[in-house]
Order: sequence, then C-alpha cells, then structure tokens
Amino acid sequence: MQKANIIFFYGPPATAKSYVAQQVAKQTGYVYFNLEEFYSKVKAQSEVEKLNKLMQVFQAEPKNYVVDGFLDKKAQAVVFFEHYQKPRYVVYFQSSKDEVEQNIRLLSTEDQKKSRFQRFSNFLQNRDELLAYLKKFQFFVTVDAVQKGLSNNFQQSSDLIIQSIMSFLKPKVLVALTYNNEELAEVYLNKVETELGFKHLHLEALCEEELAKGTPQGKQMGAFLNSGQVVPPQMQIELLRKYLYDDPQQTKFILTSFPEKYQEFRTFEDKLFPITGLINFLKEGKSVSFSAKINPVLHYSAEGKNLIIQNEDLGPFQSFLTKRVKYGVVIGPVMSGRSTFAKYISQKFGLNLIEWGETTINFLKEKSSTVPGEQVEELTLPMIIKYYREFFSNVTNEKYVFDGFPPGCEKPEQILQFLNLGQASWILNIGVDQTNYWIRYKIKTDLDAQDITDDQKEILITNLKAHEEILKQVQVYVQQQPDCKLFKQDTNYSLEQNFKAIDQIFGKRVYLASILANLDSDIYEALKLIYVNIAAKHRMAFVDVEQLIAKNFDKLSNDYEMRWTKQNCKNPSNFTPETVMKLVKQYIDELPIQSRDVLLWGYISADQQGDKQQQEQIFPRATDELMMVEKSLGQIKVLYAITEQPLNSEINDPEWVLEKPEVPPPKQEGDGGDEEPKDGGNADGEENVPKFNIYNYQWTKSEVPKNMAQIFMKVKQPNPVQLEVSDYSFKLIYDNFDELVQSFQENNNLTYYAQIQLQQPIMD
Repeated sequence: MQKANIIFFYGPPATAKSYVAQQVAKQTGYVYFNLEEFYSKVKAQSEVEKLNKLMQVFQAEPKNYVVDGFLDKKAQAVVFFEHYQKPRYVVYFQSSKDEVEQNIRLLSTEDQKKSRFQRFSNFLQNRDELLAYLKKFQFFVTVDAVQKGLSNNFQQSSDLIIQSIMSFLKPKVLVALTYNNEELAEVYLNKVETELGFKHLHLEALCEEELAKGTPQGKQMGAFLNSGQVVPPQMQIELLRKYLYDDPQQTKFILTSFPEKYQEFRTFEDKLFPITGLINFLKEGKSVSFSAKINPVLHYSAEGKNLIIQNEDLGPFQSFLTKRVKYGVVIGPVMSGRSTFAKYISQKFGLNLIEWGETTINFLKEKSSTVPGEQVEELTLPMIIKYYREFFSNVTNEKYVFDGFPPGCEKPEQILQFLNLGQASWILNIGVDQTNYWIRYKIKTDLDAQDITDDQKEILITNLKAHEEILKQVQVYVQQQPDCKLFKQDTNYSLEQNFKAIDQIFGKRVYLASILANLDSDIYEALKLIYVNIAAKHRMAFVDVEQLIAKNFDKLSNDYEMRWTKQNCKNPSNFTPETVMKLVKQYIDELPIQSRDVLLWGYISADQQGDKQQQEQIFPRATDELMMVEKSLGQIKVLYAITEQPLNSEINDPEWVLEKPEVPPPKQEGDGGDEEPKDGGNADGEENVPKFNIYNYQWTKSEVPKNMAQIFMKVKQPNPVQLEVSDYSFKLIYDNFDELVQSFQENNNLTYYAQIQLQQPIMD
C-alpha cells in the first residue's frame, strides 16, 4: 500500500515556520499542510482524536506533504512513528527563548501576541521530552533559527533557512552532453542507470509524453510548439520539478537533451538548485573546444564540475560523486628509504601516516577483538583489511599514506586483497640498484668498509627479488584501476634530490596570471575567458582569487585594511598571503574534480599599478606571496604578467660613483661653530670610535627588484618569454597562450616568465 511522504516542521511560533514551509512546498511541488488549520477544520479536540484524524487523511490521500506543525506530545509521536509510519524528515527550528519572545513582540500584531505567547508556553512544556525522543532518529534534522535575525531582516533570514532545508532535500542532478560521442553516451548512461541507480530523464521525451497525456502543462507546451516557438525554459523547469521531487526514494538523476545555452543552465539553477555536475562525452584524444563566449562547459570546468568521459569505465563517475577517502601506498625493498619517503609525504602534503609498528598492531588487535579492552592473540590480514575497509567507508575527504604493506602481506593474492580494501589513488615504488642497496645496508648496519659477506648479499638479493614480485602484483592492480597512478622514484641520488623529485610527483603545478594593468571591465572579462578556455582544455583547476575573496569576505573582515591602499577592498593584497592561500587551498581541495595543475587568476597581486604611488606602504610583498604559493600548493611553473607597458625584467641600477670633495681649509680660531671632538671621539661624546666616512667605502649597484618582473626573475630565475598581443584577435591570443602552456608541460623541470603586453586587442 502506498504511503504518504511527510516532512514535519517543528518549532516555536514566530520562527518563520509557516513561510518557510510554504516556500519549500512550492519549490518541491509538495502539498502544503497547515496542522493547526486542519485540527480546526475537522474539529478535533482530544489528543487521540487529533492523531486519528491526521492518520486518516494521510492514508486516504498518500501524497507528498510539507506539514506546517508537529504532534503536541511524545505519546502521539510514538504512536505515529512506531505504529503508523515514519516521516521522511522532522525539521526542528532551533531558537532560544529570548529570541522567540523578541520575534513575537516585533513580528506579531496585537491580536496575535497573546495567542502566540500561549502557544509558546505550551511548546516549552512538551519540548524537552519530545526532543529527547526525536534525537534517536536519523530523520530528525535541525535548522538554525537563532542567529538568522528574523526580527531585523525577515526575508533574508527566511531565505537562509529555506536554503539550509533545500540542501538536504535536493536530489543529485547531472546534465549529460552526448552530441560529441553519442555511441559511448548511450552505453555509459545505461550502465549508470542499471549499476548505480540513477534515473535517466530525456527532457525532449518528457515534453512529448506530457503532450500525449493532454495535461494542462502539455497543452501549454503544445501551444508554443504549434506556433513554431521553443518551449520556454521556465516551463521545462516546472516539468522537471515534478519528476525530480515526485519519488522521495529516487534522488539521483541524469538529464539529457537539456538546453545547451549557459543562460538556460543559470535559469535552472536559479529556479531549482545548482546541478551536481556536467558529463561531457568526448572521443579519445579530443579535448574541450575553444569558445569565444561563456558556455556550460567552460562555466562548469571553472568550478571543477565538468566530468570528461572517453571510455566505459565508471570509476571516474563514482569518484566525482563521492568525497571518498583518498589513500596511497609507498612500497620498496627493506632499507630502500621507504619509511623516510612515507614520512616526508605525510608531513609535506598533509596526509595521515599509517605505519606498521607496534602501536598500530596493538591498536588493530584491540579493534579486532570481540571483547572490549582485550586483544586478539594473532592479527591476521583479513582482520586488517576488514578494519580499514570499514574505517574508510565512514571517513570522507581525508587522505592517508601507508608505509608499505602490513605484516603477512607477501603473496600475490594477499597483496591484491589488501589493495582492494578500497580504491587506492596512487602507489609510489621506491627503486634502488644493487650496488647502492649494498651501500645502504652497510651504512644501516654500521659495517666496516670491507665488502659484505656472501650470505648477506644473498639476503639482499632475495629482498630485491621479493619486491619485484610485489611490484608485478601492483602493476596488475593499477591496470585494473584507471584512477590509480603508479609512480616510480629512483633513490640512487642524494636525499635532497629525492625530496625534490617527490615534490614534483605530489605537489601542484601552479600557473599565475597577474594583472599589472588597469583594464576596462570588458577587456578584463575577455582575458579571463581566455584563461578559462585554457584551464578547460588542459583540465586545470581554475581559481579566480579576487572572486573567491569576495565570496568569503565576511569571514575575512578581521584581516581587512591591514595596510593603506587605494585598491578595491576585495583585492588579494589586502590580506596576508597565508590567509589567501588557506582560502585557495580549501577551495581546491573541495573541487569535485581534482587536478595536478592549478591556474590562479589575478594573483600575484602586490605589485599592481595602483600601489606604485604608495610603494613604501605595500604589504605584503610580492616575494611573500610567491613564497606562500609554493609552500601551500607547489612549484610555480609560469607567471603570466599582463601589462599595458613593457616591464624591464633586468635590474639595471647604475653604479654609485662618489667623488670625494675637496678637503676644506682648517678652521681658524674665532670661526665659531661646534668644536671638533677630541681624542678620537665622536659628536655624541663616545670616545675611541672612528668617524663614519662614506668615501672610505666602494659602492656598487643595489640589485633591488623594482617590479613584479624583476622580483620573479630574481627569485625564480625562469626562462623569459615575451608575447605582445596588439592587433591580435581573441582566438589568436588564445592560440598563443595555449602554445605556451603546452611547451611548459613538455618541460616539467623548467619555470617560465611570460610577459603579455596588451595594446587594445581586437575581440572577435
């Protein structure tokens, strides 16, 4: 028998419950049900009568309901939940007693005040017992109605509450672009439906179905189509709303034949909610095409939501949807430096380190025991795998590194079993040749300079062969898991060189686009779009630093105006580099699609033209910002300096040639003036201190950087690239930038400085 789908709103009066309930019902297409009005209409008096009448109406009309109000007492809730049905949600409007009383006084008419104060008094009598019971259930959720300031700004505060509620009511919705590879899209979407439980909604087919049914909405659509017009986006959205919220058990959807214009996507998100992401089906070897206008692909690429699919593997799709735990394993022969590298990766890149020492083993023995406080006698590999599989399934958005495989994990099948406890993101293989391995062994075991014995050599050779077998199984696993990367690190070099190589593997590659010109808004946006195109093509994470600060400005207000400036208050140079990079790193870590390459638009910012007049008051320095970028993210690959006038990247300060003046004639008595200090003293009375004479020193040029170009050239010593874009079209500017990016990526160990001089480029 079909049951009603019910969302109860529970809380004190004067907390915007009724308004919020009406708006949520409108957005979801649910029936708005006012409990107080219902009781009055059916003339229910006793608690039992109220409860019976309520259950009767839900049973007779099993629809989707937003119920404005809740059961008065715990006894009623127990009967309803345990003998009738459980609701989808009970949403509790949490508010303090003082806040509610203030809202009643300020938001009520004189006629309403008395009844609302009485209802509030009744609410307080039963609240504690009811809340204690409700908190046992997963369907109980709380929204903050305390600090929203309802009495000061009702509309804004209510909208925040609505937004909070819709965040857990909205389904996952992805839009698939199939036109670039329709054959793959058909197979892939069928797998997503059958294996992952998504529902495929073909918008064009839904409209045709509505027309065939002859519904009022279908007739309206037909009127547009019969007159040769396109069905308006608003009408399509209303049709989708019905399907997206109709079945509370179906919360995952993929839309196809969706309008492909950016503005139509915006309309969908404004009227409903932000889509989860874009699925872009491309053929092997193809990349995102250039566009001179913002489109959905560029927009969602910039937000890390453009998922490119080029084969039938569902792994990337599942990774995109879930913020699952990410982990890797460092492997290598005994005494190869494996533990040293695992610790370095943990400390440098913020991963949680899991070592197989006594502490970890004892911890796992206790966790594997069925008796609290006791340990199992023998810890087996299946116990270890069981613990970490359960642990990783309950942890999200965390990163871990294993220092090798656990004890007892040596056979091929055991290695694969351990790797399959989840889905590893990477495996780092530490390689060492035989000669260096013997040297490491001698150092580790404090042997004398003489050669190691044949028996010892045999043991070391056995270790190397055992590791080769482990590596074979790892390669099998990586071939089966396209999302897992196998890195190889040759450790036959110095520790410093090895750490630099590790930084190259795990650190981000950062591309900076620094605006050192006062640009008109249209030129600024056009240039930004070029970089969005580049980021989309090369699958970079794109970060508009100034826009990011603007979105989080309220949180950063304590750091604002730390220096005098004529710059916009959202300018990154108004905040410490640590503050900016913390915000950037948090944003990058939360992107659904992770990328090794990061493009920061509008950063470095401390050397902007507007600061020149007050240069002595600039804080922070560009050198501080550069240092913090590399410390927080990774190696800077290139700095694009966008200028209107050429910047001299070489420091050409002249040498100071000081000509010694002629020696003045000695003073005669009666000339007046201060007396010369005696006995080798100085004018301050200090004795035996020679006078400072600048002519006793040789002075050379200062070598102090005067602009961003000179700072970057001095600090990073990059390869300079000069690009002038006067009289270029929009597409040609993109092609030049794209060519530079490709050359940067081909020469991974190099850093570049690219100066882009603008002279009114022609925008096609």
